[in-house]
Amino acid sequence: MNKLGLGAVTAAAAVYPFIEAQLHRLTTRVVPVHPDAPSLDVLHLSDTHLTGRSRRLTAFLGRLPQELEEPPDIVVSTGDMIDHDSGISPLLRALEGIEARHGCFYVHGSHDYYQAAGPSITKYFTGERGSGNSIPADIARLESGLRELGWTSLNNASVRIDAGGATVLLSGVDDPYIDRHRTGHIGRTRDDDAALALVHAPDVVSQWALHGFDLVMAGHTHGGQVRLPGAGALVTNCSLPSGLALGLQQVGDTWLHVSPGLGVGRFTPIRFNARPEATLLQLRPTHV
Repeated sequence: MNKLGLGAVTAAAAVYPFIEAQLHRLTTRVVPVHPDAPSLDVLHLSDTHLTGRSRRLTAFLGRLPQELEEPPDIVVSTGDMIDHDSGISPLLRALEGIEARHGCFYVHGSHDYYQAAGPSITKYFTGERGSGNSIPADIARLESGLRELGWTSLNNASVRIDAGGATVLLSGVDDPYIDRHRTGHIGRTRDDDAALALVHAPDVVSQWALHGFDLVMAGHTHGGQVRLPGAGALVTNCSLPSGLALGLQQVGDTWLHVSPGLGVGRFTPIRFNARPEATLLQLRPTHV
């Protein structure tokens, strides 16, 4: 390869991670659940990290209802909705058109509480946690807007809904990454036909697995954000094995779905082999 060709390849390799970060997509995953569970379609959104400049992502969120063709049964967001207060209004406008037959639910991530003040790459390798010198976000305005849109908070809370005659338990915790989670309310009864959980950082998945939940939905890891072929994620910012940091996996009899998320942080606007996505999870009863 001549110098011109090598230069072109190098330039493409340098630019591509910025391009991939904007290649938002909707994917579908089938989740086999126990024979007595209802069929449910759950749209899982996570880590939108919106700011006032996230125009491509807000446009994608606006198109989602058309891509879905019909409203899912449930919509969930597993945190880090914003990366800066300037993202609150675009987020709320983008969510206006997203509807569900039986409700929209959310939990928070650390970026919903704190606006990043600058890059902090080293923490992903040192395991450092907490808000550091970050600036508090306008969480009150964010939550007020979500309530006006009809979204229900599951931060350290549980609710039961009637989904076409089936009793579905939805349980969530606030972000474990910054130690805001409480787990005393987690529990499933014999009357629950299905049990779904929401959490931002997936580290505490075992809490729900021990209580027999069908599905736990999480975010936070961005799937590693940079994944090398054959090696996987360089870092996941999570205490779970890296193999559990992306996609649909089983933990005991419980399914765990860790979303790669849709956004990126303001100071790390790249992705490689970790394309951003919204995921339609189709829970389907199976007969063995």
